[in-house]
Amino acid sequence: MVKSLLTLAGVPLRNRVIVAAGCHGADGDMIVRTSREGVAAITTKTIVAQAVPDVRPCFAAMEGGFLNSVFGSTLPAEQWFGRELPQAREAGIPIIASLAGRHPAEAADLARRAVAAGAAMVEMPTVCPHMGEILAAMFPGLTSPSTEVHDVAPYVANLRAVKAAVDVPVIVKFSALFHANVLQWATAVEAAGADAITCADSFGPAIKIDVESGEPSLGGPRGVGGLTGPALKPIVLRMILEMAPHVSIPLIGVGGISRAEDAVEYFMAGASFVGVVTAGHLKGARAFSKIVAGIDQWVADHGYSEVSDFIGLAQRKIEARRQRGLVAITGPQPPIIDPQRCTGCRQCEISCVYEAIHVADDKLAHADVSKCYGCGLCRDVCAVRAIRFAYFD
Repeated sequence: MVKSLLTLAGVPLRNRVIVAAGCHGADGDMIVRTSREGVAAITTKTIVAQAVPDVRPCFAAMEGGFLNSVFGSTLPAEQWFGRELPQAREAGIPIIASLAGRHPAEAADLARRAVAAGAAMVEMPTVCPHMGEILAAMFPGLTSPSTEVHDVAPYVANLRAVKAAVDVPVIVKFSALFHANVLQWATAVEAAGADAITCADSFGPAIKIDVESGEPSLGGPRGVGGLTGPALKPIVLRMILEMAPHVSIPLIGVGGISRAEDAVEYFMAGASFVGVVTAGHLKGARAFSKIVAGIDQWVADHGYSEVSDFIGLAQRKIEARRQRGLVAITGPQPPIIDPQRCTGCRQCEISCVYEAIHVADDKLAHADVSKCYGCGLCRDVCAVRAIRFAYFD
């Protein structure tokens, strides 16, 4: 596999895997330790002018996802600029300073100080789905602005101020709450000078309840938080897919990446880089290096020279469907079963509500064409990829 020189908005990177904003960027020491996992860049926990503590408990693991009720960094901004960012530079890789200013002047000031302290890039988050009610509980009488997903103007004002204040790339980070109007946001921030888009931050508010106690798993007034992890991936993939043909700036896909194949999906949707964070919580920091190595292995195993060979592949496949008139196939096709791969595990049989597939005495799966609805589920429940369909061949 041949690797070409990678850059993100002009900043050289050693691969395409970035540690997204979160606790693996909680301070300088954590950033240095995480950098040993071979990642391309690390994003700090979001630095704010007035740090506030997190309610506890603040993390909850769940099947297919992860909830958190954290805000930005609990460290003072002065500590970040005086100690943490200078220490983080010892990692020897680009550090992305995640910064959240309440208004343009504050956003610009934070950005200037972060860059002076050594940040190679700046990232600006948009909205936090659980912030308002928790802050109101912490500080009675405090009025927090409502979560804004429709009016781009206030955010663009902050973005323009930051762009005018620093000479490093400025990355915009969308929330998954923008899933219904992501193109509106994408075109607006590109016009305002954004150098890249990270997509996406958490979705919510969401909740998990402990069925033994009846308690919400998270702290705070109602125990709500932001949803990340695998459950978010299909939504964010579609957001990337929608933006990619309409913007010329790089897209960084974040959400549910726990193995190389997840990253490959984002590349095929149109992302040039990926961000990982939840996997680091659930599987430890080694998850980052495994994803980096796994991408290289996947590329080699599939006969590609480099990732750029298949960035946007899904876009091209979708266009091919359109050109061939395959955008609305209504007739069923039966599955094609590879007897060399089939192990006779019966998972396809168990999953088929139409009773159209069964494992025979020869220990192989067989499809009943007269019953098959052509739904495609058997393909995806097969652990050994022994089943495929020919709808788009």
